[in-house]
Amino acid sequence: MRKRFAVALVSLVVASGLYGQELAVSTNLIDYANFATLNVQTGLSVARHWSLDLGMKYNPFTFGKGDGTILQRQQTYSAGARFWPWHVYSGWWMALRAQYQEFCTGGISSRRTSQGDRYGGSLSLGYTYMLSKHLNLELGAGYWGGYEVYKAFNCQHCGVVVDGGEKYFLLPSDLTFAVAYIF
Repeated sequence: MRKRFAVALVSLVVASGLYGQELAVSTNLIDYANFATLNVQTGLSVARHWSLDLGMKYNPFTFGKGDGTILQRQQTYSAGARFWPWHVYSGWWMALRAQYQEFCTGGISSRRTSQGDRYGGSLSLGYTYMLSKHLNLELGAGYWGGYEVYKAFNCQHCGVVVDGGEKYFLLPSDLTFAVAYIF
């Protein structure tokens, strides 16, 4: 009898700790306005106030031809956590992430093109509106900074390196207007 009671008590304690195991999948609509950058982020609730996030952005597109070519190519990967003061997937949140980005940018304000790798972390703040039981709208903004290794070219096709090196950076990141589905 004591064994059954102990097993039932342990089962109840374990089950009560698993109440927040929800999965969210979201996409940031603002990234699509950034030269059609494809993106997805997944979140896993691990406690009442915490979720873990994995994200990816990908843009292989080139716009225009010749000297008028514009590119904002990238592949970005991030992993981090969000703190939710009220409860997961509702209300205010603060996110910390580790982030890596491979980029190739040029033609936006001049013919100069730069490419390289960025390593760093980001901090962002936001608010999530619950639209329904399974659908949320997320608004947020943040910055990310770290270390960049790059090469710069006078034009996208010439291949002559005019600058390069390593430097620290601080950039705006995570301007968010996202739609999230909660499972």
